[in-house]
Amino acid sequence: MLKIYHSQGARSLRVLWLCEEMGVPYETAEASFFKPSDEFKTVNPLRTVPAMQDGDVSMIESVAMMIYIMSKYGPTDLEVKSNEAGYADYLQYLLFGEAGLAAYGNPLVATRFMAPDDQKQNFTAGYLKNAILKRLEFVGQRLNGKPYVAADRFTAADISVAYIATGAKFAAIEDEIPASVKTYIENLWQRPAYQRAAAVK
Repeated sequence: MLKIYHSQGARSLRVLWLCEEMGVPYETAEASFFKPSDEFKTVNPLRTVPAMQDGDVSMIESVAMMIYIMSKYGPTDLEVKSNEAGYADYLQYLLFGEAGLAAYGNPLVATRFMAPDDQKQNFTAGYLKNAILKRLEFVGQRLNGKPYVAADRFTAADISVAYIATGAKFAAIEDEIPASVKTYIENLWQRPAYQRAAAVK
């Protein structure tokens, strides 16, 4: 059984959501940012969340975990195959959810919570905030009123992109998410699998 090191609100939410959608059994273990257990530090010396174990396999990147789970425990309609229409868009937004969006939030959140008071509002923080919002506008233009980012159906790419709403909350910019993107994410949050995943402590 998959063992997912999870902290509520962290990127592990992506992995739990995917498992809930697919019906893949898993167990969770606590993964604290500030007081990591010895077990968690052994599994992931970087102390980043999530981490995952599947037998002898250990992983620490949430989107890579999603790809692994779909490949090993699929098939699933959450994955778009190379012979399907929308494959390139699917790949792009699956990775964009992290590399193009959430990754910009890491230093912004760290600055908000850990920087000295006189350094919380600096050029870099402003740049990061604007970069996230610019990329959210890009997502909104891509959606153009559509319910999903790729292949005309709900896929893992939507799970990847939707995480930004949680990251934006930690970065204190959730109220600045473009209305069209906020509606898109709130609609995804109505899925029972998301609600089960979000309730995991």
